[in-house]
Amino acid sequence: MITRIGLYSPQSVNFDNRVATGNFSARSTGMSHGAEAGKIPLSALQAYALPFMGSQKAFTQEFRLPGGASFDGIFEQMTPQMRSVIEDFNERSSKDEQFLKWVELPANQLKKDAEGKSHVDEIYAQAFEMKNRKSGESPRPLVVAGIGGSKHTAEFLLNLNGAGNKGKVYFYSDIDPVSYNNFLEETGKDILDLNFLIVSKSGTTFETKDAYKRLEKGVVEAYKKEGLSLKEARQKAQEHFAFATDKTAKAGNLREAVGDENGEGNKYIKELYVHDDVGGRYSMFDDPGIFAAAYAGVPKEDMEKILKSAAAVSKKMTNADKIGENTAAKAAMFNVYSRSQDYNITMQQLFGHLFEGGGENWFKQLYLESEKDFNFMVGKSPDSMHYATEGHFNPNNREVYNTIMTIQSPKISRNYEKYTSAIADTYNETTPLMIETLDTKGNKIKPEAIGRYIQSKHFETVYMGMLRREMEGGETIPKDEALPEVLQPSVEVYKKKFKPGSPFELTPGGK
Repeated sequence: MITRIGLYSPQSVNFDNRVATGNFSARSTGMSHGAEAGKIPLSALQAYALPFMGSQKAFTQEFRLPGGASFDGIFEQMTPQMRSVIEDFNERSSKDEQFLKWVELPANQLKKDAEGKSHVDEIYAQAFEMKNRKSGESPRPLVVAGIGGSKHTAEFLLNLNGAGNKGKVYFYSDIDPVSYNNFLEETGKDILDLNFLIVSKSGTTFETKDAYKRLEKGVVEAYKKEGLSLKEARQKAQEHFAFATDKTAKAGNLREAVGDENGEGNKYIKELYVHDDVGGRYSMFDDPGIFAAAYAGVPKEDMEKILKSAAAVSKKMTNADKIGENTAAKAAMFNVYSRSQDYNITMQQLFGHLFEGGGENWFKQLYLESEKDFNFMVGKSPDSMHYATEGHFNPNNREVYNTIMTIQSPKISRNYEKYTSAIADTYNETTPLMIETLDTKGNKIKPEAIGRYIQSKHFETVYMGMLRREMEGGETIPKDEALPEVLQPSVEVYKKKFKPGSPFELTPGGK
């Protein structure tokens, strides 16, 4: 295990030589975390607030220890292990079955074919085609049916782009008839005035197939009431549906049922994919999210900026020689250090509505499903401040939290700047603190910031688990096996209960 490290000023960091063997240790100055809380010099608080006042890059980070001490010395001492992590990651990232193809996904989405078209161009063309399948003069809203990463990633991407909850795209993920009926009422639309995107990598996910069957049945029944025959109603219903799944047609999956090419055999939109070796929680830049964003009106030039910045991050995060410029590596080091000091609860606070839709669930899935044993809280502030801060500052809990504040550029409002600065100062009295700042453009997060931030978070999550093993001298993952941070074997435990022959066998679209 990583041994407990004392709290240091930048000048007093003094690790012994065990750091080179994976046993992270230090000589304490006698000041434990939480000591002298409430007695931080005014100069330390003023120095802390200064970075909020200047110009901001698209995505920046700050790190603070309680009492205003610097993380620099700790980062420096952890750098050899972090470099080893990145080198190990790089040996894996281009290989199949490692589930790391999200690294190259942004660049691949932008890659031009012989005709000068990218897959982004194709996705936008399909989104516009579906929007033109409308009732009357107005495009039908799009309903995205999917669960987990198939939902949260697209939902969060829309919100960051200022396109969430605007009546153009809705998300559905329930299986009971009460929720289904209430959802349709909430859209305020007749079912024939909706289009649908069905998202499932395997094409067999029960919850998603159930939603598809319910929605398809509802559309068919509505067309029959208009006088169409069953055959005509089924054909007409096809115009309402788009599918994003694995490219490979397999027995029983949706790809086999709907086909591979647009215009071949039916009227489904279907040249949308969930790419191989890209896990759901790492799929923000995969086809479903881009399609939903295009449908919601996110300009293609903004999406291209997002993907270009994400592709640039992939190059930077895999550079083992410039760890000081590696946002993912430094965030992973912050989290591993915090846990080594018994700050075992990570509290992620998202300051602003743009971080809300899908954001809370995406962060939970990204951290908890990847790290497995992580004690993680997430909330959209200021709403979550009432319960999270009360727990944090309870006298019995003050030494167990590390905090991540995700904020918009404070230059948007002097009150917002003062508010987030005051809260940061308060947290920093007792906990390690990381502040992530994303620049804005109008009423949305700047496209370059979205790409840099999301892709950095993907790397951070994997690096965190790898670095913990490196520092603790834990299990070595063979190069021909996928890292546990990208797998989700426990999710299959309940899914197996739905299989044919089980007492819990389910029928998609059934009662």
